[in-house]
Amino acid sequence: MHLPIPHRPPFLFVSTAAGTDDAGGLFLYDFPRAGDSWSRKLTPGLLMVEAMAQAAAAWHGIVTRKSVGEPETGVLASVDGVRISGRPRPGDRLTIKIRAKKKFGPMAMLDGEVWVHHRMLAQGRVVVRRGAPEAA
Repeated sequence: MHLPIPHRPPFLFVSTAAGTDDAGGLFLYDFPRAGDSWSRKLTPGLLMVEAMAQAAAAWHGIVTRKSVGEPETGVLASVDGVRISGRPRPGDRLTIKIRAKKKFGPMAMLDGEVWVHHRMLAQGRVVVRRGAPEAA
């Protein structure tokens, strides 16, 4: 399924929606292998925060599309309270968990977590809204 966010490779850090419902979603991303330009140049903490934001926006777009019946794009409004407790290694598969906390009009507040295997590496709160990026 095409994720309802404007990002495309090489700036897409969520590759698969493994499951979504009104309460949240589960998304996957394969962290670049050693030698890939991203694994050398991009701070893993920043990548995990961006992956949480993209997963939250994708979840909001998917849930809105289900309820409205039209394609919608989720757009980042804010990120807050991020804590990084570990770093992914080249080749790790990141599991991004998103849980809805509050919905208000076209916006939603979600808690996000990034996991590798059974170890949480990052967590934070993300607010997304419905709409196109140019309407921001």
